[in-house]
Amino acid sequence: RARDRNPTNATASSSAAGPSATPTRRGGSQGGEAQQTTPPATTTAGRKKGGTKRTKQAMPKSSNKKKTFRYKPGTVALREIRHFQKTTKLLIPAASFIREVRSVTQIFAPPDVTRWTAEALMAIQEAAEDFLVGLFSDAML
Repeated sequence: RARDRNPTNATASSSAAGPSATPTRRGGSQGGEAQQTTPPATTTAGRKKGGTKRTKQAMPKSSNKKKTFRYKPGTVALREIRHFQKTTKLLIPAASFIREVRSVTQIFAPPDVTRWTAEALMAIQEAAEDFLVGLFSDAML
């Protein structure tokens, strides 16, 4: 039986294995033009042809796109800390802080207190930011 199977399998696999191992020329172009060839097909016994799922998963989706540069975690945070320690400007936007001061004033103050001087608002904002910086630095202990 083994002899009967081997000769038939050998002839069947060589003739029905699909494309030949040598590249074939497509089109009728001759001479110095670029030739398109088909890659040689290698199939192993017992496996089905068309098992390309593994190659699709392993290959990147777009190989011509360059990988974007990323800093290590914490590098940008340390750079921002150094930057904000050097600056002396206020960190909270003035317009939104003034709006909040006015809304808190309407809630807690008597109705006749509605006006603030610019210096008083700046002093409150500086004091509030100083308090928040101290609170955050104490929280990191």
